[in-house]
Amino acid sequence: MNAHLLDILSSKLPDSSKNSLRELIKHRRVLVGDCLATHNIEVPPNQEVTILPKRKLIEGVTSLYADDHLVVVDKPEGLLSVATDFEEKKTLHAMLKKAYPSVWPVQRLDRETSGVMVYAISFAAKEDLKKQFMQHTIYREYEALVEGEFSGKGTWKHRLYEDSSYFMKVSPNEDGELAITHYQVIEAKRKVSRVRFVLETGKKNQIRVQTSYQGHPIIGDKKYGSGPSFLKRLALHAHKLEFVHPITKKKLSFTSPVPF
Repeated sequence: MNAHLLDILSSKLPDSSKNSLRELIKHRRVLVGDCLATHNIEVPPNQEVTILPKRKLIEGVTSLYADDHLVVVDKPEGLLSVATDFEEKKTLHAMLKKAYPSVWPVQRLDRETSGVMVYAISFAAKEDLKKQFMQHTIYREYEALVEGEFSGKGTWKHRLYEDSSYFMKVSPNEDGELAITHYQVIEAKRKVSRVRFVLETGKKNQIRVQTSYQGHPIIGDKKYGSGPSFLKRLALHAHKLEFVHPITKKKLSFTSPVPF
């Protein structure tokens, strides 16, 4: 027989009030199976319920999950995920260093892209997560608004290379690194279409380059050919991230609401 999550939490923390338990759920500190609970759901028998430790505050950034090995955050638009040759201090990585004694980037999001991403806190987690990314076993789902009426679903496979101006391009031959993106149109209109993308590889500016090459640049992407935009940002968001915890080997799933 199913049980309400609040009742399960009350049995685990008998000295806590209902309001305190609701705060645990509100602040995403309750894991039901592999997913973070967002409300007082019904929990099937034998489903594991885990109370996560209190996460450290990172100014201006929402932390979705943290333990002794990794931290998952919701990166805001306009913030670099890691240092570059042109910017070293104002990065998400630098902000995380203030909260955690050791933290390693294992993936990147463009400055203009928002959404969910993971950093390693332990060396073992860093090595395992890097391996998962290299083997393309981590699920990365994005949503974007693109120019024009775009329909259907399919897979893009292009060779990408970076020119001397740090501009990524589709190679006319077999030179460059293979970029594979799966796409599905969610809603198509005459001027703007909403598209879901799932990355198989993770090359620099991959989705932005491929959409532009197909004649449907992402709204607000001045670098890759988008015209004047009704948004004041790039309409690309990392919506969902799923991976196997490098230590516990549990599958974890995180989502970030699409802001456009």
